[in-house]
Amino acid sequence: MLKKYFLEYLDQFIYSFLYKNVGIMPIRLCKFIAVYYPDARIRKLYWERMGVQFGKNSFANIGLNIIFNRIENIKVFIGNNVSIARDCTLIVDSGPCNNSFLLDCEYVKNKLIHDGDAKIIIEDDVWIGANVTIMPNVKIKKGSIIGACSLVTKDTEEYTIYAGTPAKKIKKIL
Repeated sequence: MLKKYFLEYLDQFIYSFLYKNVGIMPIRLCKFIAVYYPDARIRKLYWERMGVQFGKNSFANIGLNIIFNRIENIKVFIGNNVSIARDCTLIVDSGPCNNSFLLDCEYVKNKLIHDGDAKIIIEDDVWIGANVTIMPNVKIKKGSIIGACSLVTKDTEEYTIYAGTPAKKIKKIL
């Protein structure tokens, strides 16, 4: 019985500590908490601390990972009433970090590396299934549904279901 009370107290202590100290946490720790902490309210708070904009009544399940090279490059806008399932990945920017051949290649520099210019916009009333990956410069339009394990490489249409790798239009909902 004492063990149960101790664990409940510890759980509440950790929650309160994370809630009150979001402003002073180092970015690396913020990202870890935002991805893995069990409580959605804390995860949302820590993503917002890093620049992700969440609308009302929008939450991401555990495992949402946003890939970025620098904190100032996070340009992710999530609308109202958005549901993001487990283990989704939003790639805001990326590039080879230690390969001089790739870094010198014009195609890679001009087409594949998004260094601070990319953004991801998820409009209102969107449902994103588990294990979805969204690439840079993609807009998920209002009312879209993205099926589990999809790779979204292009903008979607409103009120449409997408699935697959790469994600393809399955059906218009309205």
